[in-house]
Amino acid sequence: MKKTTLAMALGALLFSGVAGANWYVEGNAGYSRLKTSGLDFDEISDGSFSPSVAVGYKINDWRFALDYTYYGKGDDNYGWSEGSRYGSGETEVKAYGFGVSAYYDFDLNTALKPYVGVRLSANHIKVNDDFNEVSDYFHYSDSNTEFGYGAVVGVTYNLAPSWDLNVAAEYNRLGEVDDVKLNQYGAKIGVRYTF
Repeated sequence: MKKTTLAMALGALLFSGVAGANWYVEGNAGYSRLKTSGLDFDEISDGSFSPSVAVGYKINDWRFALDYTYYGKGDDNYGWSEGSRYGSGETEVKAYGFGVSAYYDFDLNTALKPYVGVRLSANHIKVNDDFNEVSDYFHYSDSNTEFGYGAVVGVTYNLAPSWDLNVAAEYNRLGEVDDVKLNQYGAKIGVRYTF
């Protein structure tokens, strides 16, 4: 009898969790600033367009999502001289990632709902460096897939049943390539559709 009661209680608990759960899809467009540290010459701090898409699952005030984010690219033109030697070049960094996120929505019983979240990601980072020294040309390219982490703070506005407008600010530590660390700061706006 105790096992049956325990099984029924567990089933009721699981059912109540599923009853408050909803699948959703989300698309965002934003501005992303990539910032490097550890380059031999000038550091990169460039902004660009940054789209993202996500599919998620909502349970009460918690949301869990899988996403793809293009963080954008940044580049820097540099030059140097030393006596009769001189050179110039361009460094370019591109990054994108696949992530898993957890968000907590603060229910204020209004159409506005602020939220906070954390994100873990696998990020692909590519660095290209084209360099000219007097009459010689050098090209360097490297790419890595790195573990990253991040945080987000935002607010959603309920536009209509099943439709929400999303505005957020985010930070992501993307990883490093050859001792060059890459961070991303961004702002995004998008829509979420809940099934």
